[in-house]
Amino acid sequence: MKRSIKTYILAALIFLFLGVFLYFVGGDELKYQTISTEMEDASSVLPEISEGVEVRQNLIIENDILEKISIRMATYARTNTGILTLSLVDKKSGEALEQHQVDVSLLPGDTLYEWEFEEPLENCKGREMILTAGATSPAGSGITFYMNQNISDGNLSVNNEMISGIVCYSLQEKTSYWFGEYYWYIVAGLVGAVELYLLYSDWAEKKGRVTFIVHMKGIWNRYGFLIRQLVSRDFKTKYKRSALGYLWSFLNPLLSMLVQYIVFSTLFKSDIENFPVYLLTGIVLFNFFSDAVGQGLGAIVINAALITKVYVPKYIYPVTKVASSSINLLISIIPLFIVMLLTGQPFRKSLLLLPFPLICLLVFCIGMSLLLSSSMVFFRDTQYLWGIVSLAWTYATPIFYPADIIPEKFILIQKLNPMYHYIRFTRELLIAGVSPSIQEYAYCIIFSVGMLAIGALVFKKTQDKFILYI
Repeated sequence: MKRSIKTYILAALIFLFLGVFLYFVGGDELKYQTISTEMEDASSVLPEISEGVEVRQNLIIENDILEKISIRMATYARTNTGILTLSLVDKKSGEALEQHQVDVSLLPGDTLYEWEFEEPLENCKGREMILTAGATSPAGSGITFYMNQNISDGNLSVNNEMISGIVCYSLQEKTSYWFGEYYWYIVAGLVGAVELYLLYSDWAEKKGRVTFIVHMKGIWNRYGFLIRQLVSRDFKTKYKRSALGYLWSFLNPLLSMLVQYIVFSTLFKSDIENFPVYLLTGIVLFNFFSDAVGQGLGAIVINAALITKVYVPKYIYPVTKVASSSINLLISIIPLFIVMLLTGQPFRKSLLLLPFPLICLLVFCIGMSLLLSSSMVFFRDTQYLWGIVSLAWTYATPIFYPADIIPEKFILIQKLNPMYHYIRFTRELLIAGVSPSIQEYAYCIIFSVGMLAIGALVFKKTQDKFILYI
């Protein structure tokens, strides 16, 4: 009885620790959704903003928090002088909320200037504000704002004279997630669900029923040695008779990145932050996916001699194939960190969340391997079809090109691509240094659990017939 109580307490503490860990490492991205308003297309420009000229644009804030205002500016293709002063004022109270100064001589040609506040403005939803702009520039050496003349809403003026049009601007706002508001209730609910499942498992065991936990514990106790031997065999066989051996797990992603970097850097580098890390992240994760599933789909056929002689739960074979490939993945992470160091990419606390997308990808690969290994038994052409599918999947995933170049008509395909979400999640952690939004967590979990459920169901329905076809 004491052992059971300790088990319950330990399970509760583990889930509470994970909840606290995720809350503090995940940060605001788990509590708020970032929303950027759409910027209007430019059709003209305002009069030059020089000394004695004041531009006023009324804004209505639609969400809780305002973080940034982006304004499209024009320099008249010349070098200008003076200081541009941007102010944000509450229309109702007249209170000055933020002020910012810009040296216009440092502005490049037509540019999107981003005014990011030092501290985000809170409680903004529904508030009317006025964005004002004035400058010390002499006439003939000031900048201006782009505008859209086709929108007439009475919210734009120059020197208190109303102008038909709207400044080309966009707002970066945040709104609260229900997930963030009820986070601790959700954590408490999960802890309670785990405790109830453990109680049910104990009760079922006394009744002679087999639950998932009891089944997996029995499998490990009985076949743990075999599982370790299969994983070790698959990993060692991959580099058997190779001069460099296991070092290829380290060199392969680096050499692949080097080749693709040389080919694609001139095309995409200017559009992608820290292109080497961006590229290597995609290569490491997709190589693992391709290798794990490629190895797993033949797991039943390759082990036919063992299956026909000794009884072992058949799902062990594809699972161990994926497990052996995961060792390569862990080794491949090392050169990724080295490239981060060499490119000056800072290591932030978001890296602590890296196990999440890797575990989700591992589960997804197990599901795919169960599905394809079942298909391979009855339809040997599966291995050749997989080669074509994996090639198409490579180009459908933004590994070496930016995700935002995907045409809008293919956006749905991109969102349904699990590898896009796993790679995007990891890049957010490594390059942006922040936790992805809660939607990305949901995508990763749904694709992983969904594929595992489909693969396990197909495998279970067909495994009794394997012996007739292998």
